[in-house]
Amino acid sequence: MHLTRRDFLVRLTFIPGVGRKTILKIWRWLVAQQVTAVTPPVVTDLLTALPLGNQAPQIRFGWQQAQVLERESLNLQYTPYVTLEDPEYPPLLREIYEPPVVLYYLGDPRLLQAVGLGVVGTRHPSGYAVRAMRQVLPAVVAHPEICLISGMAQGVDTLGHQVALAHHGSTVAVLGTGLGRCYPASNRELMRTLTHSQLVISEYPWATGPAKFQFVERNRLISGLSQSVLVVEAARRSGSLITANFALQENRNVLAIPGPIDAPNSVGTNELILAGAKPILNSEHIMEELLVDKRPSLEIL
Repeated sequence: MHLTRRDFLVRLTFIPGVGRKTILKIWRWLVAQQVTAVTPPVVTDLLTALPLGNQAPQIRFGWQQAQVLERESLNLQYTPYVTLEDPEYPPLLREIYEPPVVLYYLGDPRLLQAVGLGVVGTRHPSGYAVRAMRQVLPAVVAHPEICLISGMAQGVDTLGHQVALAHHGSTVAVLGTGLGRCYPASNRELMRTLTHSQLVISEYPWATGPAKFQFVERNRLISGLSQSVLVVEAARRSGSLITANFALQENRNVLAIPGPIDAPNSVGTNELILAGAKPILNSEHIMEELLVDKRPSLEIL
């Protein structure tokens, strides 16, 4: 048996107990060794060269096991995908510390090449947050080069996708489950719309259900796909701030809508601004961050 490097990467994701870090280590070794066709001798060589501990025997035997092949086949019949081996893989996402090996998608993958604005915030936005989003986002999402990226969670995420749809913009939903699951279930109709006219992506196999750690991992994809991340409303400890921290680690711009100093859900955004995030008061503040390299510079006379 032999596989292309691309197919071997995908196969590895279906071997139980083999994690993303290990697969990335294997992929980098294969690239460095200029391996194009993976065969049993090649697998033996890489397991000899790389210290993979307890995962080594799982890889040695698992990549050819019938149940692994069956699991892979069942998943891949539902959705197309891109891998780190593909030129269509989002270039910004490729730069992050731990990029996903595989991205499953439903919808238009060309949206992954747009200028991304990540939008995150509380699941329980105040009336102020809703008004602020409806004030600053329409002009941004209406721009043909900009795509709003969020996580389809309740609250700010959902509203961001809805604003993009209402103003004929582009939006990508990054899920913390497989694409065969809709979480929360109340967004089933929104997900159906996004898969038909926009884009929904996940790094998890089709039927993967919700787990807390997956939503944290999902946050790094939102920031990784985005040139800038806008935090609308967030408490001091929240998933939105985790996304903002990922953005900072990956050298992305962090933007924040300031809020009332006595509002618990504005503590996180206000402290981001205090720490150096750009305060957003209107649409232009966002546009100048996203399109800084696309606007003509003024000549000095």
